[in-house]
Amino acid sequence: AEAVLSNDKQRALRSVRAMFDRGVRGKDGKQDTGGVFPFATSWLWRSLAKAYEGRQMLDRGVSPRDVAAKLGVFQFAERFVEQVQKNNLSRLRRGLLALHHCARQLRFTGEEPDLLLERFLGQWFDGRPIPRAEDLEL
Repeated sequence: AEAVLSNDKQRALRSVRAMFDRGVRGKDGKQDTGGVFPFATSWLWRSLAKAYEGRQMLDRGVSPRDVAAKLGVFQFAERFVEQVQKNNLSRLRRGLLALHHCARQLRFTGEEPDLLLERFLGQWFDGRPIPRAEDLEL
């Protein structure tokens, strides 16, 4: 999520690859690759949504130094504000739509989760089109 909001494509791609190569640890301590997609998309959603809220605040005239605190971001607040300032509302909205589409594709197509996340990154970084729901054959 940090790489996405910082507009670092290479780091974001490396992160996706590393997550799927290593998996996530369950409560029992064992590695599980099945949990990577929900973990990553949940984290991305929360991060993009919070940045979207922060951007709305900035656009309404809230001081950048107050945005993080008003949204409950106390750790790495400066980095959060920098990410909010780098991404306009249109890009953040588009990212949320692309992420929603990514999750729908997993449910309806059964495509590989790592490929879906890589496609999301292509939509975020390269501006690849996000299919409209009515154009999908599901």
